Formats: sequence, structure tokens, C-alpha cells
Amino acid sequence: MAEDQGEEKTEDPTSRRLQQARERGELPRSPDFGGAVEVLVICLVMLFLGGEMIESFAALLRSSLTFNHGRIEAVQDLPQLLGQGVLEGFWAVHWLLLASVVIVLLAAMLNGGLNFSSQAAAPKFSKLNPLNGLRRMFGAQAWMGLLRNLVKFAVIGAVLSAMLWSRKMEIMAIAREALDQMLVSGTSLALMIFTLVSVSVAAIALLDLPYQRWNYLRRLRMTKQEVRDEMKDIEGRPEVKRQLRRKQREMSRGKMLKKVADADVVIVNPSEFAVALEYDEARNPVPILLAKGRGDVAKAIKEQANKAGVPLVSSPLLARAIYFTTELDRAIPEGLYRAVAVVLAYVFRMSALTPNLQTPELPKADVPPEFMFDEHGRPLEGEAK
Repeated sequence: MAEDQGEEKTEDPTSRRLQQARERGELPRSPDFGGAVEVLVICLVMLFLGGEMIESFAALLRSSLTFNHGRIEAVQDLPQLLGQGVLEGFWAVHWLLLASVVIVLLAAMLNGGLNFSSQAAAPKFSKLNPLNGLRRMFGAQAWMGLLRNLVKFAVIGAVLSAMLWSRKMEIMAIAREALDQMLVSGTSLALMIFTLVSVSVAAIALLDLPYQRWNYLRRLRMTKQEVRDEMKDIEGRPEVKRQLRRKQREMSRGKMLKKVADADVVIVNPSEFAVALEYDEARNPVPILLAKGRGDVAKAIKEQANKAGVPLVSSPLLARAIYFTTELDRAIPEGLYRAVAVVLAYVFRMSALTPNLQTPELPKADVPPEFMFDEHGRPLEGEAK
């Protein structure tokens, strides 16, 4: 609609919108964060363990380039020696490899999270469109990227200049040292420079992360109409409706079954219906329906009543009458007062009995004709059997 096209995107993106963006491979990532952190960690590993790795490589080279008569003639041992050399080479740098793998995963988790998108991996012919390329080159994102790179190069240049200027005497002294000492001093200086540069780039990338997050959410903002359309789409799906109804039924059933323990009596039709009533004259002079059900729900009500010690009374007509005419947590209809009173009086007499007294017989609970229903809720003509 024309009026919707000009509507401002003022609403935060919904969880579905964010999920769709992740499926397309769109995440709030800083392009420099992962690389800067990885280089920084590699430099730190080299600073602390570089000497040990160099010694391991030196020993590997010495053993690999040392030959004797027996080794030259044992041609069949060459594949084994080659494999052993490769394993020793990997072992010499195992801390470097392990740190690289761990830091790549951690940096990805901090920089937008881990995500695999088949849509992002699929070829997109729209990227071959020169007009789209021009928009990307001269768009707001491109200008922000240019500004970020200028700041990055300025910081790197300033760090390098300061580092070289502060170490100028040391650099000139290195040129007059012996070859072995020159290699050690030069390597140490190069690692120090790389570490400082990596710290600078990582700091810039760390400051860039909040901006990338803000820009990411800004690009995914929605209009009010888009939010309404999405809610209609979600709620209109049959499977979503069924799932919501099922969860609502489960929650409602769970709450209802918990109330059975507070009932004074559960009136049942032994094979189908069950209704739980509470009568507390101090709070309500009329019996209240706490739970009702048929089939599996009725079975669950009876099981709950047996656990809680609530008496069960069989009265098929009365059970159906209450089931079809009374809502949960509501008082029973006035026409059923007399029949329910008969059942409650029987239950209260039973609870007052002592073991040596004879159990009274359940009197007939007369249900008015207008409250007689069959198992399908249809009114019965005449007295039901």
C-alpha cells in the first residue's frame, strides 16, 4: 500500500526478523575484530613460547639434515622418517595451532556469534549487477567502512612511528651485532611491533562492536504495519494455532487437576464423566465446580482424587448434569441444589463414621428433567436409565 511505503521504521525487530537475518548470514560483526584478536594472540604466544618453538624447529632441522650410511641405504624407512618429521613439526607449533583454533571460535562468538547459513553460502547473481555494486560502493555502509579504515591506518601509523622513533638507537645497534644476536634482537623487536599494532587494531575493533550492533538493529527495524503483518502470519499458521491451543489446554488442565485435592467430593459416571465439587459454607453458601472432564481427563481427576483422599460418588445423571451446565470455578445451577445436597450429606455422614458403624446407603439424587443429558449433551426425554 502507498501509505505503508512511506511509514517510518520505528519498531525494534522481532525475534522472527532476527532469526531470518541469521538464516541469511547477516550478523552484527566487526570486520576487523577476529583478525586483530587472532594476530594479537599469535604474537603473545610467540613472545612467551617463541624460543621453545624455535629450539624445537632447530632440533628438527638438525635431525632431518643429518645423514649416515645406514640411513641412506635404508630406503624403505624414508616414508616413516617423513611422517615422523611431519608429526614433530606439528608438535613444535602445537600451542600456536591450538591457540589459533580456540581464539578463532571465541572471537566469532564475541563478534556476533557462531552461525552457518546455507543461504549465505549459495551464489547470488544479484551481486553481479553493476548497479548494486555502485550502491554498495557509494552507500552509507561504504563511507563508514572508509572512515573506519582511515582511523585504523592513522592509529597503526602513529603506533609504528612512535615505536620506531623510541627504538631508533636500538635498531641502529642491531645492525652492528653478530648474525645470531641480530636475528634474536630483530625477531624480538618485530614481535613487539606486531603485538602493539594488533592491540591497537583490536581496540578499534572492540569500539566498533557496539556500533555494528546498533547499525545491525537499525537496518532490521520494522514499521508498525510490518509487525502487525508478521503477527497475523504467525498466528494464522494452523500448526502454530494447534500448538498454542495444545499448550493452553495442558496449562489449564494442570491447574485444574491441582484443585481436585481441595474438593469435598468427586461425582462420577464410572465410564466417562467426573466433576469435583467444593462446599465451604464460610466462603460460599453454594457448591463450586473445581474440575470437570470426560474420558482421559475424567480418569486423571479420579486418580488425583484417590491420591488426595477425596471421596468418589457414582451418580451418572448428576455428573452429566453438572458437566454440561456448569463452568469451572462457578456455582452449580439452582435446579441442582437438592441433588448435590443429597450427595454432600452422604459424604459428610461417611466422613463422620467410626469403623464399627454400618455404612449408610447412598440415597438417590433426583435430577430435574431439564438437567438430564445424554453422553453427547443432548437433553433426555423422560427419565434416563
